[in-house]
Amino acid sequence: MIGKECQDGMCMLLARCFGCAVIEDTWHYFLHRLLHHKRIYKYIHKVHHEFQAPFGMEAEYAHPLETLILGTGFFIGILLLCDHMILLWAWVAVRLIETIDVHSGYDIPLNPLNLIPFYAGSRHHDFHHMNFIGNYASTFTWWDRIFGTDSQFHAYNERMKKSEKKTE
Repeated sequence: MIGKECQDGMCMLLARCFGCAVIEDTWHYFLHRLLHHKRIYKYIHKVHHEFQAPFGMEAEYAHPLETLILGTGFFIGILLLCDHMILLWAWVAVRLIETIDVHSGYDIPLNPLNLIPFYAGSRHHDFHHMNFIGNYASTFTWWDRIFGTDSQFHAYNERMKKSEKKTE
C-alpha cells in the first residue's frame, strides 16, 4: 500500500508542478510581451536582451523590475497549488532547469523536456533573443501559436530547411 500512496503522491506532485508551469507560462507570456512594448522596452527588458546568443547564467540576468514583474508569475502557482514544502522545492527545481535549458544555447536531442507537449525549448527562445519580436512564452508554445507571435519563427525555420536542402 505504501508504494501506491507514493505513486499517487508523485502523480499529484507532477500535476501540481504542471499547473504551476501553466500559470507561470501564461503570466510570463502576457507580461513579457508587454515588456517588449516600444515605450518601455529600452528601460527594463533591454537589459536581458544585452546578449543575443543566450547562455545558462544569462537566464537570470535582468533589470530588477523585470525580475519582480516576471518573477511574480512563479509565485502565483505556489500560492494557489502549494500545500507542502516538497511541492515548493520541486517547482523551484523544475523552473530553474527549464529556464537554464531555454537559455543554454543548445538544443540537446535527447533532452527529456522535449517529451513535454508544446515545450518551447532553446530553439524557440534563441530565436526570441536573435529577433527580439515574438516567441514570448517561457515554457510552452501555445500562447505564441494562439496569438501568432511565433509566425516569424516558423517562417525562419522554413527558410533554414530550404537552405539546408539546397546545400545537400
